[in-house]
Amino acid sequence: MRYSHNIDYLFASIRYLGTHTYWWARSPQALACELQLDEENLRTVFDGFPGIFRKSIRTNKTTGQHFYALQARYAQREGGDVKDPEQESFIEPLGPDKRQVVINFVVKMAEQEAKEDDQEQVRKSALRANIVAVGAAVMSAVAAIIAATIRH
Repeated sequence: MRYSHNIDYLFASIRYLGTHTYWWARSPQALACELQLDEENLRTVFDGFPGIFRKSIRTNKTTGQHFYALQARYAQREGGDVKDPEQESFIEPLGPDKRQVVINFVVKMAEQEAKEDDQEQVRKSALRANIVAVGAAVMSAVAAIIAATIRH
């Protein structure tokens, strides 16, 4: 899963799940419908970034889908209760600073992927240039040998 390929879904779901005052967790179907996103892509993003999104043990009774929440918001639960909270449970929305930390992380990871892609392109270009140089050197050597044998 690449951050850079999914940045639109990441931003939309982080913003929604981090700030919504009623829903702190949603099923992919409900969130996709509300945000007009592709449900399968959204589910893939939720499952592909488990460090950002928490998959609930509970499922929607109608659809059988799991609920997903932001790990950062889930971590704000109060008290010692470690049971899987209800979808409508009140868990404080993320403050702007905490939300920004999550968004900055996603941006940095996408930038890192872009750097790695650039480095890979540079490596491929260098390899091509080296192959061409070796090929030219071999052809030059062969031509020199042929020229030397023709003279004698």
